[in-house]
Amino acid sequence: MDSRKGFALLDVVLAVAIFAISVTGLIGILQRMNETSSAFARDSLIQNRLVSLLTETRRLEPSAMTTEVYDSALDMTFRTYAQPFQVENGEGAELSDLYELTAEVEFLDDGGNQIERVRLIVHHPIE
Repeated sequence: MDSRKGFALLDVVLAVAIFAISVTGLIGILQRMNETSSAFARDSLIQNRLVSLLTETRRLEPSAMTTEVYDSALDMTFRTYAQPFQVENGEGAELSDLYELTAEVEFLDDGGNQIERVRLIVHHPIE
């Protein structure tokens, strides 16, 4: 009878140990999923902000397309600027009134200082 009680106690200890190891592994997996989800949400926010900046800025005069805004809530700096864009029409003539509009964001993350850019070619005739 005593040997059975000893084995029953050993079974309980092993079951608790296996359960604890499993829970520890599961917590690690859930933590990594949360970090990945947070990074994806941040990347999505950055992309949406940059597209919004391009959409808003493309309607301005080229001289007014240069902006810089610091977002203290996100700890990110957003910039826009336009440069003349030269391209030929295929017949040797240059197309005029084209600008390369760039929206960029600068921020710090685990990899250091990061800059992401989005570019758009806009036609803005001089009036």
